[in-house]
Amino acid sequence: MLLQAWRMLQSQYPEWRLQIVGPDNEGHLDKMIALAKKLDLKRVKFCGPLYGKEKNQAYSDADLFVLPTYSENFGMSVAEALAAGTPVVVSKGAPWAEINQKNAGWWVDINTEGLLAGLKDGMSKSPNELLKMGYNGKLWMQAEYSWLDIGKRMLKTYEWVLKGGVTPEWILQD
Repeated sequence: MLLQAWRMLQSQYPEWRLQIVGPDNEGHLDKMIALAKKLDLKRVKFCGPLYGKEKNQAYSDADLFVLPTYSENFGMSVAEALAAGTPVVVSKGAPWAEINQKNAGWWVDINTEGLLAGLKDGMSKSPNELLKMGYNGKLWMQAEYSWLDIGKRMLKTYEWVLKGGVTPEWILQD
């Protein structure tokens, strides 16, 4: 899906490049490299996995982070990119519906057309617009996913379990 979308965009946005980062899952990397060659893709780099400072730097250096997925239970890489101040393009296979509401990126349909629309919109933004979106994502992650926020929620959860009262909004009951 991503490589097909990139094929359609690469000539329209000659200043952009695509970096694909992550481990080789069951030989999938070789298939991606072969497909990139078959599609005659330009400015594509397969980096393999990144860790620690290298990974954080890659998030910070990116203008956009893209996660096209059919199914993710959370998508930690999305949270990491947002926390680094990078706007995201994420397919609806990941549970990140608030991305659009927070103006931190694009939550797109799970198909090439949806991904293409999100990428086109993102790639057409000015650097300042992308910085603002990245800042929105960073503030969102600090407000809802920081260790301080998680600690406060855990404390309220334990107090609720021990003392009862109003059910915290993050507790789902059948």
